[in-house]
Amino acid sequence: MIANYRLLLLILLMSFHPLSAQHPREVIETFFEAFHQKDTTSLKDFFTFDASLVSVQNSSTGIRTKEESVEDFIRAIGAIPDDLSFEERLLNFNIVDANGMTLVFTPYEFYVNGSFSHCGTNVFTLVEKESEWKILALYDTRNKSCEFSNQTN
Repeated sequence: MIANYRLLLLILLMSFHPLSAQHPREVIETFFEAFHQKDTTSLKDFFTFDASLVSVQNSSTGIRTKEESVEDFIRAIGAIPDDLSFEERLLNFNIVDANGMTLVFTPYEFYVNGSFSHCGTNVFTLVEKESEWKILALYDTRNKSCEFSNQTN
């Protein structure tokens, strides 16, 4: 009987684990679920208030960078028409624990309405704030063709 209560208590405790107990990969996967669903309310919660978002685009004319605020990113996601679908397919994860922050590298392919658009690599910098993983910075590259390494973690 006592063993049953201990098992029940263990199950209950595990079901209420904080976000910080999640592995960084799970945090990124959950972020992309909200991204694909255009869930702007949930997306805001993933970022620190002062997060950096920078895109690096390689083109025939050179490298261009575009920096945007979290608010601009959320506004852009909210403005995507309902009839437009997109999917960012993460190809693998390379996760580096840097004592106080975690870096997550995710090569990806991006599709719009089922057609290939571009590819690149995301670099997430995660920090633990108030018992939750938050995105401190999100950098991404955007290319028309990519060759990726097979490093995974």
